[in-house]
Amino acid sequence: MVAARSGFSKHDLGMLVVSLIWGANFSANKYALGVMPPAVFAAVRFAAASVMMVVMVRVVNPGRPIAARESWLLMGLGVIGNTCYQVAFMTGLVTTTAINASLILAALPTIVAVLGTALGVERSGPRVWWGIVVATIGVGVVIAVKGIHFTVEGLRGDLLIMVACACWAIFTVGVRQVGRGLDPLRVTALTVIGGTPGLLLVAARDLRAMAWGSLSAAAWFAVTFSTVFSITVAYLIWSYAVQGIGSSRTAIYNCVTPIFAAATAALVLGERLVPAQGIGAALVFAGVFLSQRGRSGQ
Repeated sequence: MVAARSGFSKHDLGMLVVSLIWGANFSANKYALGVMPPAVFAAVRFAAASVMMVVMVRVVNPGRPIAARESWLLMGLGVIGNTCYQVAFMTGLVTTTAINASLILAALPTIVAVLGTALGVERSGPRVWWGIVVATIGVGVVIAVKGIHFTVEGLRGDLLIMVACACWAIFTVGVRQVGRGLDPLRVTALTVIGGTPGLLLVAARDLRAMAWGSLSAAAWFAVTFSTVFSITVAYLIWSYAVQGIGSSRTAIYNCVTPIFAAATAALVLGERLVPAQGIGAALVFAGVFLSQRGRSGQ
């Protein structure tokens, strides 16, 4: 087994940046989804990001090309982590609440750690597990303040969010395993490209009907931010981090994202924060600190 680094590293710093980007992306998404269908939004983002990734690979030309077998595996993982995740998540949000979805996704670090351990991809130390528990409780506090509502009508949506959560967990652990020793830029490009055709297919009808000329400059800014930063930049940093500190420690930063999302929404959208959310945020960051003290590896 190859041990992952313990202590705060450049990869942890990178994942904090990713959490900030993905947190801010909630506000960008909220605005963009008010003027275009979710399927169109996802398809446009990934199509544009795919082009950007191809250009980046050609310009930077990192290392040797990835072998055919690994390339197909990574593109297949892209279908799971991008196509299936996006479709399940967007469809689930139609009948459940954003709060319920956030609560379910808070379980992601635990699922990743369990899956990685079960498949022998990496072994998480006790501090990583305790970090996951503390951070998950922190997310629960942040969300519970806003109120949690479970209904019969929302059950289908909740189940679809669970499917989305499982897709991202498989994607994270799979990239850790298949992408080991490969250039993260090429790995990221292949997973993004692999997930794009399915999204374009799902959105085909809405793409043809879309009145592109009616979109405001603000809407295009939201699309651009979500494409350039949330996918291209964040996915690349995430890919480096998965190989550098492991899937379990990388996944725990998903608990940080709601904190940055709440802070950004308060600044940009004027949403109100309450003191109890500060307690939840402190627990999340305490959990992240604990996870950095543990070791995981293969």
